[in-house]
Amino acid sequence: MIFKKVISISILIFFLILFCGGILIQFLNEDMFKNTEWTPPIFILTAAILCAINQKARTIFLLLIAGLIGFSSEIIGVITSFPYGGYDYTDKLGYKLFDVPLVLVCAWIIVSSFALDLISFLNIKKIFFPFVFASITTYYDLLIDPLMSGPLEYWLWNAEQGGFYGVPFENFFGWFLVSLFISVLPWKTWSNSMFPLIVNILLPTFFITTSFVNKLYFPGALGIIMVLIYILIIFRSNKFRPENLS
Repeated sequence: MIFKKVISISILIFFLILFCGGILIQFLNEDMFKNTEWTPPIFILTAAILCAINQKARTIFLLLIAGLIGFSSEIIGVITSFPYGGYDYTDKLGYKLFDVPLVLVCAWIIVSSFALDLISFLNIKKIFFPFVFASITTYYDLLIDPLMSGPLEYWLWNAEQGGFYGVPFENFFGWFLVSLFISVLPWKTWSNSMFPLIVNILLPTFFITTSFVNKLYFPGALGIIMVLIYILIIFRSNKFRPENLS
């Protein structure tokens, strides 16, 4: 038990170092941060590990399935342009399988974790769960897609600029559709923990900061609203008890 906690805290510290470095590099001399091309995929991988690390084995397995569903949809998307629209990944996110970066498995785990954690504090009927889950993940995408396919150039759209900051509206339909598939997994257990809580606040904060630095003001503002709603709902919930966060 102590060993697991030490490992968890160590991973969290590493995540915080990457987070601070990613923020600072945008305001300091970039020459101070040479040879850091490896950090984006490692940052995403570390965040995904923190989202899953304190969950039950069943939940970890489901998160992995969610990541694989999202990853499979990306492969289909690159090959057929459905359901996201035509696009191609650059080499900035590391190793690829079928022209899709492997770290995308982690990205889908992260957005699924955000939705699950937020919904766990909401008193909603089971019948509405898929719609709420898919709406949350799609809203999250409004923050990250303009940034990642724009200034960061993690992928490039085949169509001419248009849609939402260059992102075709079809992409958000695709996110909603794929998220619906993920939402119907048998999500019966979710453990509230400080690790996904930290990731769900700091990772969007990183995207928000980077959006404003790159003058993507509206996506950044949407991100601020998302984080504030997340914090407000969680900290006002009767289920939230700091002493219960492991």
